[in-house]
Amino acid sequence: MIDKATPEIEMVDILSRDGRIVSVGAAELGCLGLPEDQVVDAPWSAIYPLAARERIEELFAAASAGPHVVALELRQGSGALVPVTAIAMRLVDPVAGACLRLVKWPRGGTLDDLARLSEEKEVLSSILETSDDAGWCMEWAEPVDLSAPEQEIIRQVFENGPRWRFCNDAMARLYRTPEGKDFNALPVHETFPRSPENEAFIRRLVRASFDVNASPSRDLRYDGVYIEVENDVRGHIRGNLLYRMWGTVRDVSKHARRAAVLREEIDALEAILGALPDALVITDRDGHLLRINSAAEELLDLSPEELPGRAFTDLIELPLPLPELFAAAANRKPGHPSRVYPARVLNPERRARADLTARLVQLRDAEYLVLCLRTRLGPVTVGEGPDRIRVGG
Repeated sequence: MIDKATPEIEMVDILSRDGRIVSVGAAELGCLGLPEDQVVDAPWSAIYPLAARERIEELFAAASAGPHVVALELRQGSGALVPVTAIAMRLVDPVAGACLRLVKWPRGGTLDDLARLSEEKEVLSSILETSDDAGWCMEWAEPVDLSAPEQEIIRQVFENGPRWRFCNDAMARLYRTPEGKDFNALPVHETFPRSPENEAFIRRLVRASFDVNASPSRDLRYDGVYIEVENDVRGHIRGNLLYRMWGTVRDVSKHARRAAVLREEIDALEAILGALPDALVITDRDGHLLRINSAAEELLDLSPEELPGRAFTDLIELPLPLPELFAAAANRKPGHPSRVYPARVLNPERRARADLTARLVQLRDAEYLVLCLRTRLGPVTVGEGPDRIRVGG
């Protein structure tokens, strides 16, 4: 049974969940200017305006029983509003059932600052909790000593009692938290085990002073599946001690798998191009070389590292200007054989004649010419130039 006889100097009332006023203290009755029999068992609206009643409903629905520090208003018998700061705590009375005890003081002073901070914390917590981005905060039972050698710092991160300070619902969904389990209460090592990949992750954080974006790590979901993730991380450091770190995490496993497939495909294409017996050269309209294959490296005595400093026309003597070669390749009719041009390699160490064919290709919104050079047997005579064009298959 709720004790209604305790003398109080604060303004105190107790409200039931069904909307009734269960009891009111003498100090509050004096402030309201109302007799007790007009207040007890009356609806909340007898002493609280609408905005205050909505806030009280939120306190009944809050996940935590309290204490909560909130700013409210009381309505006096005259209709005047009295701003107050209240400390609210849920309780259960054997007779009245679920109730809320509100202890109030006139607005002003340190308690107002506490109410403001409490409201800001509630707003921020609500934003983080409802976010679709997986958010987390990790702290340690014993702060991590950042003045220690790097490997010792890494050891402390995993062994100094790491625990989750806050993780939102998106975090729990990402890691497939078991039904009925609170992710925040589960051990850190179950999803962030000590492994070579995660030691490398912490090493990157240490070297970046715990301020990184898109840093990769390899985490373990509760269904036993490892996932590749990227973390944006910030650290709370005082002096040389790391107290906590927090951030957001994104599952990039499907992107990592796709990247692995693309790397395999690129490697296969590189091997095929490298094995072509004919020299292959790719150039833009200005004669800048984009790519050559192994046969072209041998024919032109040129390495890939030298490409940026060399022009195609310094290496191959053509029978017509490069713009005209682009135009001829663009006008080729599908299904028809490519025109074959006689060309000459300008490598002073290895002069050679070659049959040249050209195809147009578009890459990244730019046009390039893919040239195939097949060397021809026989000596190159002095003064001989590629002044003849023949059509072939």
